[in-house]
Formats: sequence, structure tokens, C-alpha cells
Amino acid sequence: MKSDLNLSLFFYPSMSVGRVIYSIDIINDSLIIKKNNSIDNKEYRGKLTDNQCAEILKMISLLTQKQDRANNFALDVWGCTLKINDKVYYEDNFFSFLPQSKIMGWQAPPEEIKLLIDYIVSLSPIEIELYSFS
Repeated sequence: MKSDLNLSLFFYPSMSVGRVIYSIDIINDSLIIKKNNSIDNKEYRGKLTDNQCAEILKMISLLTQKQDRANNFALDVWGCTLKINDKVYYEDNFFSFLPQSKIMGWQAPPEEIKLLIDYIVSLSPIEIELYSFS
């Protein structure tokens, strides 16, 4: 199955947008995951199944609007950028996988974006760990 997927997901220290620690790229059925930090660099390349591609395309079709929270900044937190077809669809410089009640001032992404990010991260054989920088 030829998928028209072109998606990138980046996680980075919120005060250092240009320093991506984790990147996940999906191009058609190719999955490319990179972890880049001063201690540990890893890269994984693999193929998605037809069902995985179909699930991602279905989730993308449910996205209703772009979300830009790029002006949110705090120390010791992560930023997240989701690009679809080379356009920023979601950007937040105060992102977490933890429930909203655990972090003061944090706002969860819209549910359809959260589901897509969670699904993409679940495909990674490289653990995506958003630890504290302090």
C-alpha cells in the first residue's frame, strides 16, 4: 500500500528549540527515529505495516485545526512540534506526557492531537523519555 504520509514529530528542551533530542519521521511507510544527546545517540529505521499507515492517516483526517502554543516557555520542560506535509500542525514549548494535574500551568493538547502523538511514540523501539533538565 502506497501511503501519502509525510509526518515529523520533534521533542526538544523548550528553551532550546533548535536542539532536537528525539525526532520521529514517517515518510510513506518508512519510520525513522533518532535520539541525539550528549550521552546517547541512537537511530532506528524500519517499515510500518499497511494497518499502521492506515491508522495514522485516519488520525490525521480527524485533526480539525492547527495548534500553536510556541509562546509557552518554562524551565526544565520539553517542547514538541508536529509537522504534517512540511507544515507545523502542532507546536508547544511546554509539553508533557504526564496528566495535566501533575504539572502546574500545563495544558494538554487537543485530544485528537494527543492520540496521534501517543500512537506515533508507541511505534518507537527507542524509548522517548521526557526527563527533567535540572
